[in-house]
Amino acid sequence: MQHDQAADEFYVGYAPRPPRQTARLIFRVILGLPALGVAVALILVFGQHPFAKATFEFGKERDFSGVLESRPYPALLVPRPNSSEYSRYLLVGQGKHGADAAVGDFTGQQVTLRGSLIYRDGHTMIELAPGSLREQGPATRQGAPVSLGTVTVRGEIVDSKCYLGVMNPGRSKVHRDCAARCISGGIPPALVTADGLYLLVGADGRKLQHEVLDLVSETVEVTGMVERAGDTLVLRADPAGYRRVRN
Repeated sequence: MQHDQAADEFYVGYAPRPPRQTARLIFRVILGLPALGVAVALILVFGQHPFAKATFEFGKERDFSGVLESRPYPALLVPRPNSSEYSRYLLVGQGKHGADAAVGDFTGQQVTLRGSLIYRDGHTMIELAPGSLREQGPATRQGAPVSLGTVTVRGEIVDSKCYLGVMNPGRSKVHRDCAARCISGGIPPALVTADGLYLLVGADGRKLQHEVLDLVSETVEVTGMVERAGDTLVLRADPAGYRRVRN
C-alpha cells in the first residue's frame, strides 16, 4: 500500500520549520490573500453607483445682478443675454438655512448680491453671502408663471440645496436626517422624479416646510398643478394628499 506522506505530517508550533507540505500550503495562502483583497476592493469600487455631476463652488463667491423674488421661495431672476427670458436662481443662506430673513426688504427690487453657485442638471442655486444684498432701484415686472396643467408624478422628496450639489448624492435614506434639518431651516423642498425636479409648494402656492418632513427621502406620488416660472417647475399640491409608495 502506498504511504501518504502528507497525511502523516504533524506540525508542532515551536518546531523551527514546518513540514514541507504544510509549508507549501502556508506559502500559497500568503500569496493568495493579497490577490483576494485586491479582487474584493475592485468589486466594491465598480459595484458603486457613480456620483452625479453636481457642483458647489465652496469658498468661491461671484457677483450677481437681477430682480429679487420672495415667493414661494427666494430667487434671483437674471435676464438672459439678447432674450426676453430670464434664469431663475434659487437663493439660500449659509449652512442649513433658507434666505427668507435676508431678502424680505428687497422683494421686487433690482439688486446686486454675492454668493457661491450650486448647480446640477440645469438647475442653479446661489448660497447668499451674508450682508451682500444691495438695492439698485425698482425693477421691471417679470412675466407670471405659466400653468402647465394637472399632473401625477412619482419621486423622492429631497432638500434642494444638498441635492443640487452641496452633498453628493444628497438623497436616499442615508441623507434623511440632513435633508429634514435643511428643510426645517428653510431650504426649499423638492421632488426628484425620472423626468426632472419640481419645487414643492402648497395648493395655494405657499412655501412648504414642516408639512413634508415625515416624507423626506421617501418615494411619494403627488397629484397637483404644475407651473413653469422661468426655467423652474413648481408643483402645487396639498401635502395631505401626498401618497407614500411602497417599493
